[in-house]
Amino acid sequence: MQFFALLPCQYHDSEIRISYLLLALDIELKVDMVHIMKSLAASVLDSFKARDQKKLRKINDTIMREATINFTKQMYELAVLSYILSKIVSKPRFLSKDNIQYLRKIEQDLRMLLRAIDIGITNEVFSALSAVKASISALEKVDSRFVRNLVSKGQLKTAAIMYAQGISLGLASEMTGISKQDILDYAGKTMMFDRIKEEIPVKDRLKTARRALA
Repeated sequence: MQFFALLPCQYHDSEIRISYLLLALDIELKVDMVHIMKSLAASVLDSFKARDQKKLRKINDTIMREATINFTKQMYELAVLSYILSKIVSKPRFLSKDNIQYLRKIEQDLRMLLRAIDIGITNEVFSALSAVKASISALEKVDSRFVRNLVSKGQLKTAAIMYAQGISLGLASEMTGISKQDILDYAGKTMMFDRIKEEIPVKDRLKTARRALA
């Protein structure tokens, strides 16, 4: 492999080769995850600007699969946001001229999120995600109960889908901060296991568990 050819001779020992290989794979995985998240966040922005609920729902499905296989807290938050935004654009009362300033602020914060992902500083990404959520909260003046319930439901539904797709109950709860009982109740009430056909392979579940416990 070219990677090892560049190493000094003393690093050609088999155990050291394995360590360096794991390091190289870890770096490559992180770079791939940044590209994936940026691409997904860009799709969320484009679909929200177009007020296209159907596309937002499809993107949410894609983000959910990615969040289940390659979990990061940022990916989970993006999944929740994409779900919330798909619901917002489905309600004409949120899209009236009176709310244009709030919708544009959400778009602006999504662009900030893209820049933060590009920079690769975790705190900046979380700050941008929080800014998007704050801008969504501004829409509470239109229908406060709907928006508050929507945020809670988005978090719970995302956790339940991860569980239904094969992540252990304990890990889904730990990842999302939602109680095990709430996840079980929601998954059972919505018959989620009957509706979700895709199950995450064992090797991908193990990969997710290792990353969460690292």
